[in-house]
Amino acid sequence: MSPTRDVVGTSDLDVYAETLADVIAGRRPADELARLPGATSPAALHIRRAHEEALAARAAEQPPAPHGGPLPEPPPYQGGSVIDHLDRLTVDWNDFEAAGEATRDVVQRLADDKESLRKLVYDVENKPELLAMCERHQLLDYIVLYDALDRGVRLRLHISTEDHFDRPHDHRFSFSSRIVTGGYTHTWYHMDGDLYGDGPDPQARQYLNRHNPDPRVKDQLNRLTPHIVRWEGPGSCYTMHHSAIHTTFTTPDTVSLFLRGPAEKDRSVIMDKEEGTLWWRFGRQDEPEERRQQKAMGLDAYRQIRDRLEKLGVI
Repeated sequence: MSPTRDVVGTSDLDVYAETLADVIAGRRPADELARLPGATSPAALHIRRAHEEALAARAAEQPPAPHGGPLPEPPPYQGGSVIDHLDRLTVDWNDFEAAGEATRDVVQRLADDKESLRKLVYDVENKPELLAMCERHQLLDYIVLYDALDRGVRLRLHISTEDHFDRPHDHRFSFSSRIVTGGYTHTWYHMDGDLYGDGPDPQARQYLNRHNPDPRVKDQLNRLTPHIVRWEGPGSCYTMHHSAIHTTFTTPDTVSLFLRGPAEKDRSVIMDKEEGTLWWRFGRQDEPEERRQQKAMGLDAYRQIRDRLEKLGVI
């Protein structure tokens, strides 16, 4: 009901109580409470205080989310569109907790702001520097929507292909991700030991795909054990450190927003559990030209993927 005295037999306190119920249910903004005639009465203040204390007690009972898991809604940024906020945003990934909070905020809000997301997707066609970074892989295609790695931000939209494999891997960078549509079984792994040894390994550049795995590294998958397994569906949002190993077994038409930071190591690893092999991935600047050409998306493929995003209702 609306906050009015026109209903016979309804008191100011009745209206206040019903409006509070609507606020709790998310049907009205909380600031409506302060504008009601009975808002300052002792009974109304008592009701509101009891509600706030119950919320605080419930929040205190919930354990903090682990690294990589879903976290509470981050504080909102102030003013402007999501794109305006991106233009002002600087993320220091050395402070992993703060970086995760800031980047989850962006991908959460952008996933719900179809107009801004659509603008970013369509703008890629007119930005050759972004189109040149868009890539096609066996398990996913991705469109680079925004690039400012000098400020710790590169935003991509990931679209799953029809291939689905259980391939544990890590990343050269930390990132936040938000599922827009579809979903996947998400497994975090624990690795006994360090795959990276003393750091850069020039020889690793010889072993860049599943057809040519690294023969120097044997029995590595025997040191890999599942740690957490969960389902990530639409709305799931998490932040992952570059040192974490995980795998995502996707459903068809899975789309996610992916906001990464700068590279923090020279390469990442991909493992094939069935074959017991692994190979490496490097940044574009360290890959042979042949590989860069193989995974380049190009304008025609970009337009096809954009049409697919339209049909899925993502943009």
